[in-house]
Amino acid sequence: MKVFKSLLPILVLMVVAFYGYQKYNQLPPSATIGITYLTHMLALIVAGLSIRFSRSSVFFYVLLIVATNVILRAGWADGEFTYGLLSTFLPLLLVVLTLLPDRGIFSIKAIPAYAVIVLTCVFWVIVVATQPAWALQAVLSDWLPPQYFDWTGQSQSVLIVSFASLYIMLTLSILNPSLHLCAGFGVLVMLVLQLHFGDQGRSLNVFGGTGLLMCLYAIMQETWRMAYIDELTGLPGRRALREKFQKIGSKYTVAMLDVDHFKKFNDTFGHDAGDAVLRMIASKMTRVSGGGLPYRYGGEEFCIVFTGKNSQEAVRHLDALREAIASKPFIIRRVGRRDSDNRTKTSVNNSIKITVSIGFADSSKDESTPWNVLKRADQALYRAKGKGRNCVSE
Repeated sequence: MKVFKSLLPILVLMVVAFYGYQKYNQLPPSATIGITYLTHMLALIVAGLSIRFSRSSVFFYVLLIVATNVILRAGWADGEFTYGLLSTFLPLLLVVLTLLPDRGIFSIKAIPAYAVIVLTCVFWVIVVATQPAWALQAVLSDWLPPQYFDWTGQSQSVLIVSFASLYIMLTLSILNPSLHLCAGFGVLVMLVLQLHFGDQGRSLNVFGGTGLLMCLYAIMQETWRMAYIDELTGLPGRRALREKFQKIGSKYTVAMLDVDHFKKFNDTFGHDAGDAVLRMIASKMTRVSGGGLPYRYGGEEFCIVFTGKNSQEAVRHLDALREAIASKPFIIRRVGRRDSDNRTKTSVNNSIKITVSIGFADSSKDESTPWNVLKRADQALYRAKGKGRNCVSE
């Protein structure tokens, strides 16, 4: 599901790009000029946002799109070999830059990425200037019967590199469906199509502009996640809860959940184990029944909102959640001492029972506002702890 949600906007933009490419020549000249300037403005905006939010992957994608436009518009790749070499290097360079760790844009740790770009450019210039026989054969050779490839002007070597790069990026996007990987796959598709069609004005504006839109989407979505989604648990945070309260109806129940003895657990097993507990509880909360929406309120406190339910209707779903957390032991894996031969370390697994206390309140009182209901739920949470914890209280 996460793969589909991440790739769907990119696939929609691809379809729009194909349609726009087909209809581009039907536009009046003033519209095509406007699209050209709009693409330039979009490149500046996306590059600025990537620098502002330190998204090096998106920054390098924009750099490749801009470099392709500059090279093709300036006529620096007019020859068959030069054009084929460019079509070979661009997909490979994008894949390499994607695989490099995200280490910022203007930092010492980003030097490997810039080194890859500079070395690729230097190598491209040298090979174009000298045109050695091995490079000509590698780039321009056809390995299969040419009648099966009359649909493209690219050599079979270029096609092999392009499809291999697309396969790698698509695989990465499926295995790790992050926003920048999906955007990278979309940008690669746009670059390959741009080089395949080759007509500078139409393909550069349509496919280059669409690639920039994909980068813009990735940055905007990432910015939204930073603002609304808790990084540790993946749950919506307090800002998302505030917006939920602004548009909530008249009938609802708010529950506050707190991990029992969490400070003692952190002191005993360490903060990494504590973070794992919070992620486990967040995972359980995403499957709460009754239509409850979970949020991370702060620290070890969580919040659940049941829209359209009063406290009597919500309590059984909260108790089921409490029981689901308490009934499954939490396994802590730690490295123990070396064995009798003093050669290897043994793994020690500790099984710990994690419990939570839950307090809840609904909007049945006339003076209730969402924040007042949350305050009453928080007071009920303290009553649950006073009753011995691992219980639900109103």
